[in-house]
Amino acid sequence: MKINCTQCGAEHMVIESDFFLRCPYCDARIVVDPPADTPKLVMASVSEEHVKRLFPPGMVISLEKKYFPYYEADQSLKGKTLISCFSQPWQELENYSPPAGDRRVFDESIAEPCEFIPFDRDQIDEASVRIVFHPFYIVMLKLEGYSEGVLVDAVSGQLLGESPVMDDTASNEMELQKLFFLTLIVGMAVSIPVFLLLTNMGLSWLSRTWLSSIILVVITGAIYITKVKKQ
Repeated sequence: MKINCTQCGAEHMVIESDFFLRCPYCDARIVVDPPADTPKLVMASVSEEHVKRLFPPGMVISLEKKYFPYYEADQSLKGKTLISCFSQPWQELENYSPPAGDRRVFDESIAEPCEFIPFDRDQIDEASVRIVFHPFYIVMLKLEGYSEGVLVDAVSGQLLGESPVMDDTASNEMELQKLFFLTLIVGMAVSIPVFLLLTNMGLSWLSRTWLSSIILVVITGAIYITKVKKQ
């Protein structure tokens, strides 16, 4: 479909799912074939700083806010319910019902065109309903050897789906436990022969025990700290 910029008249080729875009020539904001009922936007009540604090320091690579489209369905028993109408599926949002928030009538000055997730026009036309854009943060996380994206509801602050941070943390804890026991075995392998050697030298049982324990602690601690720093 072709449209003309309302400000400079430049011609643009747009796809069916385009709704709100910016003219690359004059920077004007263009609303393409708006729905019959003016959409509403739910305002974010959770800040980017709050979202970053959900994860360990330095783990967040990037963070961006996106408005996901839903439409209001009037269900007699449950009342009005939000139904997703994304043009592309999002696994984390399957069976998820966004919370109510501060709704504003759509205005071109409230958000940037790049912040809107495209909606399925066929689904909207069939239902003849109002679109409600709900905000989510797409957060890219730096994990061990790879990166992964997660969604955080910008109204409730809820992390959606399984947290890769918990899996990564649990994996690190297991590695540290293995490392501790390995270093303990190495320390004992050295301290036990030392204990036997001190026995042959005629030292008392208490002296042998203290010296062997000190050697065990020093060797185990040194190896463990060195390995942890390398990780």
